[in-house]
Amino acid sequence: MANRKERREAARSKDNNNNTSEVLEPDAVLGGGEGGDAVPFPDHEEDVLFKTQMRVLNALLGHWKIGLAIVGVVLLSVLVFGEYDSYIVNQQRGYQGQIADIDRRMPEAGPAERFLGGAGEGLTPEVKANVEEGARRYEAVAANAVGTGATMAWIRAGGAWERAGDQDKARKAFEGAHAVGSTGVVGWSAANQFSAAQAGAGDADGAIATLKSLSGKVTGLMAAQIEMGIATTLEDAGRTSESKAAFEAFLVAHPQSILVEQAKDGIRRLGAGE
Repeated sequence: MANRKERREAARSKDNNNNTSEVLEPDAVLGGGEGGDAVPFPDHEEDVLFKTQMRVLNALLGHWKIGLAIVGVVLLSVLVFGEYDSYIVNQQRGYQGQIADIDRRMPEAGPAERFLGGAGEGLTPEVKANVEEGARRYEAVAANAVGTGATMAWIRAGGAWERAGDQDKARKAFEGAHAVGSTGVVGWSAANQFSAAQAGAGDADGAIATLKSLSGKVTGLMAAQIEMGIATTLEDAGRTSESKAAFEAFLVAHPQSILVEQAKDGIRRLGAGE
């Protein structure tokens, strides 16, 4: 009879033989045995999406300095533009403040001046001297200003010189206002003032050229008033046929304009004068 030690050895040997017989080869499980195609293990599968994501991430991380620099440039540009815009606004406010200060110092028109229509009439020597001094101060502001502030200062100077009766200096001031090249209502106003001064000096062609210089720069009622201004300038210059043609062209171009009746009145005046 076998002793206890021998029986243990025999049992251990039997368990090892059973475990060995139950071991399966990987190829047998995955179909890679005889006559079958080998199937790769899951660890070897390629994840295309993952690799693409990693490439994009590597590209971004590899150029993070460039991206940071671009963001910095954009932020700096926004800051600079904002500061410049604020500077321009404050600058124009300063010009308007100087103009307003001169406005307050200008003498008011008296009854005689209002009755006689200005242009130097009805002014006492003291008032006229103050008006001329105001015109010179407006010009000083205009000479040192830019943009809208300069245009407004030149227009104020022209108006002051007209009030004092100096049409030549008024025309030069209005010319300065127009030369600034402001857009919108301010530029339109400067052109009209300069054009009227030119027409008053007998330069109808120059006045018309000034008005036409605003073509394409203004729209709506301002554009219509330019065309009406050209027609009336021609009428005042005695160029009847040209003026009538301009009024008629206005009616065709602006049939719904609030200025239609003015154009019709112009045609009637010209027809009555023929």
